[in-house]
Amino acid sequence: MKYFVLAFLLLVYSSADAGFFFKIAVDNSSYSSFVLKSLKNTEIHTHFIIQKIKENYFDISSVDKNYYQVSIKRGVSLFNKKLLLYELTPTFSDRFKHVIWVTDDNIVVRKEVYNLDNKLMLSYGYVDELPKMEKGPPAALNKGAGCDRSLSFRGFELSGCKSIDKNTKHLVFSDGLNKFSVFVDKDVEVKNIRKKVIMGNYVYRRSLAGHTYTVVGSVPFKIMKDVITYINNKEEKHENNE
Repeated sequence: MKYFVLAFLLLVYSSADAGFFFKIAVDNSSYSSFVLKSLKNTEIHTHFIIQKIKENYFDISSVDKNYYQVSIKRGVSLFNKKLLLYELTPTFSDRFKHVIWVTDDNIVVRKEVYNLDNKLMLSYGYVDELPKMEKGPPAALNKGAGCDRSLSFRGFELSGCKSIDKNTKHLVFSDGLNKFSVFVDKDVEVKNIRKKVIMGNYVYRRSLAGHTYTVVGSVPFKIMKDVITYINNKEEKHENNE
């Protein structure tokens, strides 16, 4: 749970005020749903979840079309405003499907995310009017010291990294749409592989070669397993070359 919260804090951003709804898969079998008149004065736990799952902007040019089949519907109407509706279906079975409603200036009005079984993982959007927002870039982790810029996995590029403490680092991968965090911990070892759905994200944890890896994000468990092996092999190669 610690790494899940950290991933929320470091991966995403948001700010706006308008009537808002969200529905999110709490675990494998249940959902939480809310409709709020405003994001102001919201119960702190609910406010935290909303602020960390929603994104204000979506730019289709940031998505690698090699990994998605893109369907675009124009002229969809909501709140008396014409919108673009994007349906982005993975070409391969290695990431989640997104359905996104945006304005002409790329403000996200509604969004839905589905896993490979077409199970809704999360959805959110405005219910009565659009918020007033000034367009700006999303927050991102800096590729600072210790970031291996050669790390790239099936279209997911390393978008940032951060040392949490002397034994733990946090890597963030994104393909412009789906993203996931990888926490590499040299101080903890688990005996069993752990797989969960927590607050709209898949969470996969296992130990390999003395390191414990926790992956949090919107990719299937098999891909989480594969990316752990990939990163571990990279680290072993690096250590052998030192």
